[in-house]
Amino acid sequence: MVMSVRKVVLSLGLAVGATLAIGAHAQNAASGPGSAPPLPVQKNSCHLQGGALVCEGAATAEVAGAAGTPLAMAQKTKVGTLVNPYQAKEDAHDQALADEGHKLFEGFGCPGCHGDGGGGGMCPPITNGVWIYGDADDTLFRLVALGSVDLQKEGFSRKAIENIVAPMPSFGTIITKPDDLWKVISWVKIQAYENTHKK
Repeated sequence: MVMSVRKVVLSLGLAVGATLAIGAHAQNAASGPGSAPPLPVQKNSCHLQGGALVCEGAATAEVAGAAGTPLAMAQKTKVGTLVNPYQAKEDAHDQALADEGHKLFEGFGCPGCHGDGGGGGMCPPITNGVWIYGDADDTLFRLVALGSVDLQKEGFSRKAIENIVAPMPSFGTIITKPDDLWKVISWVKIQAYENTHKK
């Protein structure tokens, strides 16, 4: 009984988070002069199926302009070859990069599941230094772009566990630019470093 209640709460929470993310993306894409036209917003119907979150009507690679998305990049690039262009700034804990990545994190609706500071909510924390699939930038990029189910289909397996375990839906077409995803990843890693090295 308790487990089924948790599944219902989790599925409703993830559905709300995905809806907020898609709505935030549409709002961000429509704002500002000269901005690209927003991707078509589709209504999602999310539910748990066999212990996994399934969202029907979610954005897919067929969405207009998806060829340059993080999803397409993750699907077409050999595992282990994606390189974060902000690595040097990330290693230097560049605050301007962290601020920009955090702003993007918020704009894409990520706090709906992971909390504003990435400390968790109805989904696992992402700034505590526990890397469920490993901390390689290539892996983190693929996790967000593909989602955890498709990441596992690519041969990745869990290396760690959290108290909260939930599937990560694909954000590979919600986050439309690989550059934006790299900035979010850099913020997550900078914030995780700060959170785990506080005195």
